[in-house]
Amino acid sequence: MVLTGALTAAVSFAVYFYALDSAAPELARTYAVATLVFSELFRSFGARSETRPVWQMNLFSNVNLVLVVAVSFNIQVWSHHNAYLAKLLKTSLIPASDCLILLIISAVPMLVLEVIKVLRQGRKASQLE
Repeated sequence: MVLTGALTAAVSFAVYFYALDSAAPELARTYAVATLVFSELFRSFGARSETRPVWQMNLFSNVNLVLVVAVSFNIQVWSHHNAYLAKLLKTSLIPASDCLILLIISAVPMLVLEVIKVLRQGRKASQLE
C-alpha cells in the first residue's frame, strides 16, 4: 500500500512541478489531479490480485469494475474538454494530446506494481525447483 501511494504521489507531483514550469498553477493542478485519477483507475485493475499480473486475468470477469472505471474515465476526460463541466469541477481545459500523455504517465505506477508481481512469481517458481 505504501509503495502504491508513493508511486502515485511521485508521478502526480512530477507532472505538477513539470507543468508549473510552463503553465499557470490552475493548469498544473488539473494535470496533477488528472494523473492521480487516471493512476487510481489503472490501479483498480491491478488491485484485483496480489499475485497475478493484470494481463493474466480476464478483464471482463468483473464487469462492474469495468463499468465504473469507464464512467469515471469519461467524466474525467470530459471535464477537461467541456467548459461547463470544467467550471463546475474547477478544472482547466487541456488538449487531447496532453490527456493522452497524462494517461501514459499515469500507467507507470500500475506497471511498476505489475512487474513486481511478475518478479515475485519468478522468485517463487525458482524456490520451488
